[in-house]
Amino acid sequence: MKKYTVFTRDFTWMIIGQIISLFGNSIVRFALSLQVLEMTGSAASFAMITGASMVLTILLSPLGGLIADRMSKRDIMAGLDFLTCGICIAFHVILDVHLDVMGIAAMMMVLAVIQSFYQPAVQASIPLLAADEHLMQANGIAMQVNALANLIGPMLGGLFYGFFGLIPILMISAAAFFCSAVMEMFLHIPFVKKKENDDGAIRDLQRAVRFVIREHPAVFRFLMILAMLNLFLSALLLIGLPYIIRIDLGLSAQLYGVAEGIMGLGSIAAGLVVGMVSRRIPFHRSYRLLMGGVVVLLPIAVVLFWDIHALTAYAILLLSVFLAMLFIGVFNIFIQTYLQQITPADMLGKVSAFVATIVMCSLPVGQALYGYLFDAVDHIYWILLFGIAAGIVLTVLTKRTLYQLHKA
Repeated sequence: MKKYTVFTRDFTWMIIGQIISLFGNSIVRFALSLQVLEMTGSAASFAMITGASMVLTILLSPLGGLIADRMSKRDIMAGLDFLTCGICIAFHVILDVHLDVMGIAAMMMVLAVIQSFYQPAVQASIPLLAADEHLMQANGIAMQVNALANLIGPMLGGLFYGFFGLIPILMISAAAFFCSAVMEMFLHIPFVKKKENDDGAIRDLQRAVRFVIREHPAVFRFLMILAMLNLFLSALLLIGLPYIIRIDLGLSAQLYGVAEGIMGLGSIAAGLVVGMVSRRIPFHRSYRLLMGGVVVLLPIAVVLFWDIHALTAYAILLLSVFLAMLFIGVFNIFIQTYLQQITPADMLGKVSAFVATIVMCSLPVGQALYGYLFDAVDHIYWILLFGIAAGIVLTVLTKRTLYQLHKA
């Protein structure tokens, strides 16, 4: 039966569950990372801990994708949300007794492991719950949900952290994960159990790797470019934003939370405008969106160079970050939809996880790089200019690769 709207019963229930789960995830991860920065006062230490948790997510994501294709996606999402709820309660007790950097780092690692199994199940569910003609819209909605959590979570997380500290936030997040798990238990996601005489897990994973590298070599080259964008651009925002606001400008945790929320607002806007943009910009010209996302970061370097009033610099930073997330968010939806359309249904989990591994593998390296640079370089506008220049070069390479994919 043809699906005339993207908002089918199961897609709607999954989205609502994601809003609740991602809301709790955003709050607790924001509070944990901010606590690390507050306790160490070092961009390098902050980058090392956040980068280590990212490494775990990257290394385990292929296994998460393999499981997502071989088990019920509903059971994976609900089970992991219940597990995360229990972990938040356990760490609430532990950290309330003894709050230290190692304990916080341990919780960040545990959450990273859970995320490596959770996210592939979510990504693989979207094409199964949305018809092809609604897939771009469905991916846009999923991005809006993620961005909404990143908008509300850090803003409330910053307020709660500023007034109450880390510990109460753990219980709020535990309640959110529990509610999400209960909702996910009522989902109906198409699933065909693997036959007993299938090729086995290793061969199954090898098939996904072969699909990306050998059957679609142009796609693999493009993924390597995206990995370099994460190395030089995404890592710059992840490490640079908290450092600039909290350390360089000397502003409050609440204002840093607002900045994180503005990034989420930019992604929400991307989900809203992607339908209109997709009718005006063909896939092979979507590099223009990426270029826009890079160039709008220039004003941040300018205000840091001129050393203007902290709140004025902060306002300009918010505008630049919002526009960057808007442009890059629409570009990401273009790419994600294209990859889903060329991937067979029984490989969605494995391929999406393998793609994520390739694209994200450079991010911890970038975090370590910028952690060192922000501690070592006196004039941090040079760091911004370095990242922007690298982004422009990579956008030119993206243009060439997109035309190759268009001709293929």
